[in-house]
Amino acid sequence: MNNSFSESGLANYTGNEDREILRNRFLVICLISAVYLSVLSVLTTLSNGVLLVVLYQDPFKSFRHPPSIFIIGLAVADFFTGIAVDPLFAYFYFELYKDTISSERYNFTLKAAGILSSITMNVSFLTILFLSWTQFIAISFPHRHKQLVTTRRVVASMCGIWIYSLLFSCTLLMGVPEKIFQKLDVFVNLSLINILVLVSYIALQVSYRRQIARLIPAQNNEIRIADTSELRRRKDQKHFVVVSLLLAICLLVFIAPVTAMWYVTLYWTPKTYEEQVKATIANIIVDTSLFMKFLIDPFIYAWRLPKFRHAVNTIFTRRRRSFSVGALALHNINIHASTTRIN
Repeated sequence: MNNSFSESGLANYTGNEDREILRNRFLVICLISAVYLSVLSVLTTLSNGVLLVVLYQDPFKSFRHPPSIFIIGLAVADFFTGIAVDPLFAYFYFELYKDTISSERYNFTLKAAGILSSITMNVSFLTILFLSWTQFIAISFPHRHKQLVTTRRVVASMCGIWIYSLLFSCTLLMGVPEKIFQKLDVFVNLSLINILVLVSYIALQVSYRRQIARLIPAQNNEIRIADTSELRRRKDQKHFVVVSLLLAICLLVFIAPVTAMWYVTLYWTPKTYEEQVKATIANIIVDTSLFMKFLIDPFIYAWRLPKFRHAVNTIFTRRRRSFSVGALALHNINIHASTTRIN
């Protein structure tokens, strides 16, 4: 997140009429951001929480492929964003709006929210990158895919992503200067990952089109593939390719404005109060819009699929039935106990 606030000085500044109008506009943006993030927090937590429940129970055994581990890791990062990062920033913006936050609480809240968001966002970005690579291997080397992409390797990659994200984000607590940390974050975790995701997206798209071109002649033949397992494998492969492409596009759409804003923040210094307030308002709008990505993610790779919605319906219908049976049994026990006491 951009750190262009100045010890809550924007919220405490008083000046002429034009500056007062600009200050009031800043406070309104803070209030809108607080409400927006509060609502987004609930929706993100629920959508990713239900996704994790379904992936854990998996009633139809349809999510037990190695790439699904990346989906689980992505859902965990999105879930923590919704349950921890969104509320923390919502509280921060609401305190700015009330104009009651102290310098100590301002710095602590902003630093804590920045570290937590850095962890979950880096995990999310890197997971999408690794998922794109996995699908590129599946398309380009279909006969070696099972040997190259194994459950053990995917789990190791996911653990490595979390460890890297934790260590990188905690460098602020180890005494690394904030400016150096911000530049590394922009150059490595934003710019480099953006470029790699874009390259992976292009390579995946080219490889997928080549595969489709190879399959068209085979589809025109009278002899069809009879092996249902092979058909299922190709169907799952197509699904994950589409998911990877959609996730990559979603990431690039939301992260590009944030990256551009970070470069402006790092290499441009506002010369007047008006420029500082306008830059801060722009930072808030761009930063808060990024959190929408963590709500959209589960709808891209799960909620839009009929089999996932069917799994959700099956799990929660089963739970309602179990609850009804348990309640009926308890009711019968109570009636039996009352009858026994009367007799």
